[in-house]
Amino acid sequence: MIQTQELETPANSVAGRPRLVAILESSSKMGGIQHTTLALAGRMDRTQWTPLVICPEEGDLVRACQAAGVDVQTLPVLPMCSTSVWIGNQTKWPNPFAWLWNVAAILGTAGRVAGFLKELRPELVITKGLLCHFYGGIAARKAKIPCLWYVQDFVSERFGGIYRTAFRMMARRVPTGIAVIGPQIVRQLSKTMQDRVRVVYNAVDTAKFQKSGSAAALSRGVRRELGIEEDALVVGNAARLTPWKGQHHLLEAFAPVSSAFPNARLLLVGGSLFGDQGYEVRLKRRAEELGIAPRVIFAGHRPDMHNVLSAVDVFAYCATEKDICPLSLLEAMSVGLPIAAFDIEGVREALTDRRDGLLVPSGDAQALSRALLELMASPELRCKVGKSARERAERQFSIDRHVVCMQQTLEEVLAGK
Repeated sequence: MIQTQELETPANSVAGRPRLVAILESSSKMGGIQHTTLALAGRMDRTQWTPLVICPEEGDLVRACQAAGVDVQTLPVLPMCSTSVWIGNQTKWPNPFAWLWNVAAILGTAGRVAGFLKELRPELVITKGLLCHFYGGIAARKAKIPCLWYVQDFVSERFGGIYRTAFRMMARRVPTGIAVIGPQIVRQLSKTMQDRVRVVYNAVDTAKFQKSGSAAALSRGVRRELGIEEDALVVGNAARLTPWKGQHHLLEAFAPVSSAFPNARLLLVGGSLFGDQGYEVRLKRRAEELGIAPRVIFAGHRPDMHNVLSAVDVFAYCATEKDICPLSLLEAMSVGLPIAAFDIEGVREALTDRRDGLLVPSGDAQALSRALLELMASPELRCKVGKSARERAERQFSIDRHVVCMQQTLEEVLAGK
C-alpha cells in the first residue's frame, strides 16, 4: 500500500537542539525542483531543523536562498552529460558515451561529496535530482549518514527500460528512505520497496499565488512590460523550453485560436536549459510558418510568476510525458486560472477533467485547440473550473501541508522506519 502524505506534528528535536539537514541540489538554475527546495528550506521549523542547501555552483538558487535567509553553500561537482539527445521535436536517442562519462563522474563526485559530509556531519542528507540521488546517496553511505531521496522526476521508460532498471537497482542499495511526488514514481520501483515509499506531493505557496485586489493593476503592468494589449485574451504556458514539454503542440493549437479570436495572444514563459537551445529556435521558426509570430510572446525565465499569471486568462499545459504535479500547473491552479492540458497521468493526479480543467489526449493539438476555444468563448466556464482548481490547490498542494509532511518523513527516516 502506497503511503500518502498525512498531516502530523513532528517529534521534538534530539536533546532540545535543532538537527542539521543537508539538502543536496543538482542545479543552481531555478526549475521546479529548485523552487520546492527553497520553499522547504525557508519554512522548516527552526526549533526542530537547521537546513543547509548545497548547490553545485553559483546561480539563481544560491541568490534566492541568500535573499530568503536560508543557509547555502556551493560544492562543485564533476560535469555530467545528458544521457540522451533530441533529434527534432519527436525523437530521442540514447547517448552511451554520456552514460560511461556519467558513471565515472558520479563516482568521482561521490568521493568529493563524502569528504564534505564527513566534515559537516549533518544528521540527514536529502538529495534532489536523478544524478544527484546517485552521487549524493553513495556519498552519504560512505559518510555513514542517513539519506532521503526526494524523487521529483519520472524516470524515462524508453530504450527497453534501461534507465528504470538502473534507478531501481540504485534505489534498493543506496538511500535510507525514499519520498516521491506522485504514485507514478512509486510504481517504477520494485514491488518489494513500494510499501516503504512515502508520497509527498509537489507544492505551491497558495497564499502568494492567488488573485488579490491588486490583480488588475499587476495584470496591466505585466502586459505593458511584455507588449500585450489590455483587451487581449492571453493564453499562457510556463515550462522549460524542451520538446517533451510540448510547446510545439501548443503553437499548432493556438493557430486556430488566433483566427477565431483576433485579440488572442500566446505567452510562453520559460527558458532553454540543459542544452535545449535549439528547440527555442525551432519554436520561433514554426510560429513564423504558422503566421502567428506577432501574437506569440517568448518571455524567457521569470522569477515573478505570481505577477505574470495575473496577466493570463487561460492556462495551457502541454507536456506529453512523465510530468508529475508540475509546479507551474499548481501555480496556475492556485491563481484560479482555467486550464486546458494534455491528459497524461501526472497531470491527471492534479486535475479532474471538466471539474478543475479540461483534459485532452496527449499530443493532440486539434483537441487542445478545441479546449482552448471552449474556455475562451465562455467566461462562465472559465470562472467555474478556475474556482474549482483554486480550491483543489489549497486542499491538496499547499506548501504548508508539504513542509509538515516532509518534516514527518525526515523523522521517520531518522527513526529507521
